[in-house]
Amino acid sequence: MQFFRAQEELLYLRASIFELPMLKDIFSKRFILHSALAVVAVVAAIAGAYYYLQLYTKQDSLVAVPTLEGYDIVEAEAVLKEYTLEGIVVDSLYLPNTRGGQIVDQEPKADAIVKENRKIYLTISRYSSPMVKLPNIEEQTLSLALAKLSSYGIEVGEIINRPSDCTDCVIGVLIDNRVIEPGTPINKGLKVDLLVGEGATGEKISIPMLYGLTVDEAQQLINRAGLNVGATIYIDCEDAADSAAARIYRQLPDPNPNDRIMMGSSIDVYLSEDLTLLPGVNIDSIKAQINN
Repeated sequence: MQFFRAQEELLYLRASIFELPMLKDIFSKRFILHSALAVVAVVAAIAGAYYYLQLYTKQDSLVAVPTLEGYDIVEAEAVLKEYTLEGIVVDSLYLPNTRGGQIVDQEPKADAIVKENRKIYLTISRYSSPMVKLPNIEEQTLSLALAKLSSYGIEVGEIINRPSDCTDCVIGVLIDNRVIEPGTPINKGLKVDLLVGEGATGEKISIPMLYGLTVDEAQQLINRAGLNVGATIYIDCEDAADSAAARIYRQLPDPNPNDRIMMGSSIDVYLSEDLTLLPGVNIDSIKAQINN
């Protein structure tokens, strides 16, 4: 009897709870509808913020910067356009062995990840060399004149000997067979010919060894000796890169210590990429003479 009475009291208590106004509101259809709308609004706001940030930061429009070094500026601009990037030239350098307008540096570097429309800052080689004034080297020794010209970025082409009381000293500078006075503006990197005094009797000198040198290195050593580079013969070089890598493996006349030649004479050189053709000599000691 008591059991049935307890159940009746429990059922009565449950009915009383659900009769409370607040609980009626909670479980009403209107409340459930409003709650669902609120959840949808929150989800929509979060999704909208996410897509806005994606659009604002352009995370989906990242590109890898292409390699531009070696390209002409016009070619580089075409490449950058394909990647939706913009090139800006910020500097130019004078590089004697580089064609004008060639890209020599870029920032950001190749393969860097950037956003579309990012500016890529470029450094190019100059189209023309800067001007320098020809220093006064007359009546100076040939070795001193060569060092001074090198410091001004002026190269020496041919050494031309002339009878003079000033033996082994510069008595004139020529460009295209015209005498050039000291102080004349000339292009940096231009080659000039030097008139060098050979004395009254005509001096003879020993033949320098050129094995293992490039043409430019041999030119420095030969000019310092008061001689000239004669025929330059490449036996297995197909392009400029092959020629730059070639080394002298033969020269005429041979560097016989018992032979001497007149100042102003020429030495013919033969070059190859095949370093096995080089004779068994100490290449490092030969190169060391250039800086001595």
